[in-house]
Amino acid sequence: MKRIFEALVCATVFAPQSVDASTDKTTSFVDVSGVEEIAFLVSTAALGKGKTLTVTLMGSDKNTGDSPAAIGDAVVLTDAVGTEPQMAVVSYKVDPANPRYIGLKFQHNGDAAVLCSVSAASRSLYLPAMSGWTVAK
Repeated sequence: MKRIFEALVCATVFAPQSVDASTDKTTSFVDVSGVEEIAFLVSTAALGKGKTLTVTLMGSDKNTGDSPAAIGDAVVLTDAVGTEPQMAVVSYKVDPANPRYIGLKFQHNGDAAVLCSVSAASRSLYLPAMSGWTVAK
């Protein structure tokens, strides 16, 4: 059995940076053609009590993320405490009917700019090992 860091492929899709309130930000898009599921971890500094982070899963047919379309409804996280860092986890089970490249659009409504970053993690598809066996006729 693999340890968790050996089983997951992780990538930074939005490097840590200051994000102004009410400003849409979009992550890099990742190719999900070889995975069953992907999780995005959106980290922010404290937003302020009652302030929200809105995250929308986006899909594109181009690896650059050109002309992205929303996949499903937006997810809203509310900062109940106001003084602690926040994390929203958005998981997506790959659907071949949706675009191949997936990313996130997010926005917060905090009182000021806050530090934000986004990582993506997935396991590659399980494929049985090649046995070398062939069917004899």
